[in-house]
Formats: sequence, structure tokens, C-alpha cells
Amino acid sequence: MLAIFQITAPVFAILLLGFAAVRAGWFAFDELRGAAKLVMRVGLPALIFQAVATKPLAEAFDTAYLAGYGGGTAAAFVFGWAAGRFVRRQDGAAAALSGFGMSMSNTGFIGYPLLATAIGIPAGQYMAMNALLENLIALPLFYIVADASGGSGKSRWQTLRDVAGNLLRNPMIAAIPVSLVFAAGWLPVPAVADKVTAMLASASAPVALFVIGGSLAGLKLRGSLPDIALISIGKLVVFPLTVSAGLWLAGAARDVIWIGALLAGVPMASIFPLVCAQYGYEKRGSAAMLLTVVLSFFSISLLMWWGGFAR
Repeated sequence: MLAIFQITAPVFAILLLGFAAVRAGWFAFDELRGAAKLVMRVGLPALIFQAVATKPLAEAFDTAYLAGYGGGTAAAFVFGWAAGRFVRRQDGAAAALSGFGMSMSNTGFIGYPLLATAIGIPAGQYMAMNALLENLIALPLFYIVADASGGSGKSRWQTLRDVAGNLLRNPMIAAIPVSLVFAAGWLPVPAVADKVTAMLASASAPVALFVIGGSLAGLKLRGSLPDIALISIGKLVVFPLTVSAGLWLAGAARDVIWIGALLAGVPMASIFPLVCAQYGYEKRGSAAMLLTVVLSFFSISLLMWWGGFAR
């Protein structure tokens, strides 16, 4: 148990520090938005470049991981949507939000720092693959289903166009093809670029955790508790199970299955409350985020134990 605590404690300590800093008035959360943009637009793309460009192309992406985690993502979304629609009798947009909350992890701000603490440098490779899967599967799937139900009033063509535009403007997605040029051996990675991206990547994890902690300071546990619990439990229990099953079916190694389950078992993406607000469910989104972060300490500890860190 001491080994588990040594891995999880620093992560949750920085989250708590960010929360306390905002509650104490040291920072207004609006002041942390710039730090969040720095991580999203500079730090995490640099991390992806480091993880992909410095490896041979054959090692940059694990096809079994991509297939298994991608399949698990789709399965968790369908489960969340169906549970919301047919069990909780939610409207189409709310059911899509339930599926989205279950099936998209906060890999960049929580998952990567946690995994890096556990396994070190290789965590960057899984961060890159998750960034690809989250932006190509989880986000488009949500918007297509939500907008098909009339949640935003957009046509399917408008929805697809917006999703494609967001993908093209996403610095993390843009970093992948640039990195592949170097991974393929077409160009050597310049020493200066290697050092600069390494410095930016190393700064991303603590800043990301601090920002997420600060974002929790303004959240409150309000709304329909059954609907909130559905999202939180689905995120921390159902999603790791669907990803584990998907990776097992894809023939992934046991340690890769554990990595996928751990990344699936962290809280949902930080944009979740904002997306919920777009569809009129701001209270539900904020409450689900808060409850999931609190409960994730226990679920992550259990996943760490499964991974053998209790020994």
C-alpha cells in the first residue's frame, strides 16, 4: 500500500494545492486559464512530439492499444447513452452527455501525470495515442449523437464540419503528423528542438494538475443525484472495464491492459462541465466532475493495486 500511496499522493496533493489556492483567494480561476492554455496548446503538444518523434515509427503507436482502447471508448459511450436514455429516461442530448462523461478521460491533465509517476517516460506514448483516440472517437461520437437529437439545432453536415475544424485546429492533433516525420527517419530531431520540447513537456504535468485542482473550487454537488452518480460510476467503473475487455480482445499484453484501464479510470475531460452547459446541464456536469474527482482517489488506488504496485 505504501508504493500505491507514493504514486497517488503527489498527484492528489497538487490537485488539493490548486483547489486550496483558489479557495484561499491566492488565484482567481480566470487567472489559471492562461496556464491551462499553455498546457493544452504548448506543453502537451511538446510531450506528444517527445514521445513520438524520438522513437522508431514501428514503436510510436501500438495497434493493439489503439484498437482495444478505441473499441472500449465506443462501448462505454453506448452504455452511458443507453443507460441515460432507457433507464433514466433522459432526452437525447442528456443521454449523449452521460455517454460522453463516461467515455472521455482527462488524459492530459490527470492521466498522463499519474501514469508518468508510475512508469516514467513511456507514459508519453500512451498520452499521444489517447489524444488521437479521444479526438477521433469520443468527441465526434458525442457531437453527432447529441446534435442528431436536436440538442444544438445544427444539421449533421454542420456538426461534422465543426468537428473536423476543431480537429484541424487542435495543437495536440497537429503535433502527431509533425512527429511522425521524424519517427519515420526522414529528418533527424534537432538537438535544440529535443531539449526545448523536453523542458516544456516536463513542466506540463504539475501545472495541469494545479489547474484542475483550481477548477474544482467553484464546483458544487447539485442536481439529480441518480443522473450524477450514473456518470461518475460509469466513468470510474464501466469505462475501465470496457477498455480492459477491448484490449484483451485485441491481444494486448497484461501491462498494456493495465495502462489502458488506468487511463480510462481517471476523471472525465475538463471540458465536460463546459459542454454540459452548452446543452443546458451545467449543474449536472459540474457536480459529476466534482464527485468523480473525489471518488477517483479510491478507484485509482484499486487500479494501482491491480497493476502490482501494492507489492
